[in-house]
Amino acid sequence: MLTSAPPAADRSSLPLLILGRTKLPILTLHADKSAHLDIIRSVAAMAVMWGHLRIMFFLDYPLLQHPGAFTKFIYAITGFGHQSVMIFFVLSGFFISSGIFRRKSVGEWCWPGYLTDRIVRLYLVLIPGLILGGLWDNAGRIFFQASGVYSQPLHNFSNLIVDQALSPLTFLGNALFLQTIFCKAFGSNGPLWSIVNEFWYYILFPALFLLVLRPRKPWVAAGYAALAAAVMYLIGVSRLYGFLIWLSGAVVVWAVPRHLLRSHSVRIGGVVCASALFSLCLLLSRANPQKTSSDFLVGLSFAGLLYGILQLDDTRLPSLYQALAHDFAGFSYSLYVLHFPLLLFLHTWISPQAKWQPNFDHFIFAVGLGICVMGYSWLIASATEMHTTQVRQWVIRHWIAPKTDER
Repeated sequence: MLTSAPPAADRSSLPLLILGRTKLPILTLHADKSAHLDIIRSVAAMAVMWGHLRIMFFLDYPLLQHPGAFTKFIYAITGFGHQSVMIFFVLSGFFISSGIFRRKSVGEWCWPGYLTDRIVRLYLVLIPGLILGGLWDNAGRIFFQASGVYSQPLHNFSNLIVDQALSPLTFLGNALFLQTIFCKAFGSNGPLWSIVNEFWYYILFPALFLLVLRPRKPWVAAGYAALAAAVMYLIGVSRLYGFLIWLSGAVVVWAVPRHLLRSHSVRIGGVVCASALFSLCLLLSRANPQKTSSDFLVGLSFAGLLYGILQLDDTRLPSLYQALAHDFAGFSYSLYVLHFPLLLFLHTWISPQAKWQPNFDHFIFAVGLGICVMGYSWLIASATEMHTTQVRQWVIRHWIAPKTDER
């Protein structure tokens, strides 16, 4: 879902791409800032997983009698899974738009190369995720048929019925990024709803961007306009709201080179204020039943925090911090795609009928389960996601470059 960070650059000389009357930023990241963003997306992916684990295994909060402070804390910090997806959208808009601007500035932009980057990044995790998710769901259906978990609506998870979403046609629809548009998410893997948003945002943004640059050939402009209109019609109004949140990441790319805060104290104060505002919006999002407005609050406030982080002075962070940030980010996408079917299988195996009371023993056991799921995701990612760059280069070398040379 997210690209790796671009190479480092001097903060004092952030260039602008000038195309006609349009000035566009060529934003690059210092390694330390890249580490901060890696940590953020890793925490966001883990927030989704831990939230699903808590909802699946533990009693809902309204059913608890006299919960203690520690229980309230655990339930609170594991309740931001949906909000974490908004963070993913903002980061995705930031990374994707900055990459497009940079490629355009050096004359390396082309649709085949761009789509290769995006499709390799998505498919290298999504296809194994669909296959493995189907295996876990079918194993659960076979071994735990009497539980009824896979044949009845899943409470707290959009009431999806796993048995009705395991057909080959549904698999194909998910592979074509049509889940929640023309078909259901495959099997139990409801979190795949955001992948369809990401893919179509990847198409919509460059179409609009290139249209705004006013291509000289009218037929090219008409083609971009038709493509953008077709995508907007396909994904519908609700996903266009998500696209506005995604675009806020691109706005950050535009804003940082133009509005550099020179004072160190102002930069620090800005990050503190942005952090406080983002925290407040997270809390408000839990209290506000209107999901769309809450999503905007979280997304836009996080974009403000991202802007503040990028304003910070480049400082040399401990190598351990950078290494951990890189390692955890290396399987964050895999964790998001892979975790739910395995969690559901474990839930059906261990405690299909009664959810747990939140006590110390259950919390410790849940931590062990979460670590196992993260280890499983890391293992799969070590054979897939962590080789994204090599696979992308292989595809370009053997499929894209030869066709370019022929022309």
